[in-house]
Amino acid sequence: MTLSLFPQLKSLELKDLQHLSGFCSNSQNKVIEFPFMKSMTIYNCPKLEGFICRYTREGNRRISSQGDLFDNKVAFPSLEEMSICYLRKMKMIWRNPLPPNSFPKLQQLRVEGCDKLLTIFPSNTLTTFQRLHRLTVNTCGSLQQVFEIMHEEKETALLATAQLRELHIGGLPKLKYLWKNDPKGIFSFKKICAISVLGCRSLKNVFPASVAKDLPQLGYLAISDCGVEEIVSKLEEGSDSEIAVNFKFDQLYALMLWRLPELKCFYAGKYTAKWPMLNKLEVIECGKMKI
Repeated sequence: MTLSLFPQLKSLELKDLQHLSGFCSNSQNKVIEFPFMKSMTIYNCPKLEGFICRYTREGNRRISSQGDLFDNKVAFPSLEEMSICYLRKMKMIWRNPLPPNSFPKLQQLRVEGCDKLLTIFPSNTLTTFQRLHRLTVNTCGSLQQVFEIMHEEKETALLATAQLRELHIGGLPKLKYLWKNDPKGIFSFKKICAISVLGCRSLKNVFPASVAKDLPQLGYLAISDCGVEEIVSKLEEGSDSEIAVNFKFDQLYALMLWRLPELKCFYAGKYTAKWPMLNKLEVIECGKMKI
């Protein structure tokens, strides 16, 4: 069952609310829907853990049962833009599985200063965000991965093409993966046009090989101040390492590699690469780089 709250609300901003614990509360076991909300900004609400506060009772004691910002009982069928900044207690943005019609039209997502957040898109949530065009993630001190893809998804999923055009991340000192596990056979990211990765000291590579082989629209790639050792990770063990991998970057016009002291190579195995549109190449302070 669905409960519609604030049926005419189109925009919501919650800023600098030092004691806010939730936007509204609900004790019913219903999906709460905000049918016409198109934009949402939540900024510097340090005590906010859940957008919807739900409580159970044990005697006279009220206990919050909310663990994520958005649980599986809230839906925003029209939401297009969302900014989540400086929520110090938030550990996850959304709970898996998400209800139908939860975020089907979301196009832009910005996440910043959420120090307890570990991942942006947990396993099995990516299919909900097929219209996401722009993703920006900055200064989340505990974040370890952006896209979590589990092996069991490969057994049931059909190949889906993500609509993501721009990916900008920075100031993520513990980030280990953009894509945890290879999305081959599950998701294609062939619509990406621009990627910037800045200040990610724990990141060892940017792309799995399957992603790098299928980026026909990528025009801009900038990587700086990271622990990256190779741009593209080597193919999975068991693949034929004697066969050269072919990379075609038909639209790439700008490649910037700045202050990457651990960078050794573009790809550790045998490969060929084509860059017909490249007109700007900057390699600065990459002392171990072999070209």
